Amino acid sequence: MSLARFIDHTILKNTTTIGDVDKICKEAIEFGFAAVCIPPYFVQDAKKLLDGSLVKLATVIGFPFGYHHYKTKVQEARLAIEDGADELDMVMNLAAFKSNDLAYIETEADQISKLTIENGKTLKV
Repeated sequence: MSLARFIDHTILKNTTTIGDVDKICKEAIEFGFAAVCIPPYFVQDAKKLLDGSLVKLATVIGFPFGYHHYKTKVQEARLAIEDGADELDMVMNLAAFKSNDLAYIETEADQISKLTIENGKTLKV
């Protein structure tokens, strides 16, 4: 088995363009990467670019620091799924974690995981 099947080809620069997304989607298909991980803005475009391939489409939720309210993350996740994402890479709320607000962290994880499970998607935290 190829090592590439375990790699998420990722581009999350704040200067990412559709040209960058097109390039990594083509590379992911060519080399057989497990997934591409891109900013949420490009999910619909990448879904079309990856159509017919085995490459999964991942995007980020609460990126980069996780400071978003969990309800915002739920909406962000819902939209990403509607746009065609297969996998969600969520950034845990680091402020809540550093403040030892474990109840908040649990609520956040519970809400997002329920949504992903209901839609047959994968969540990575």
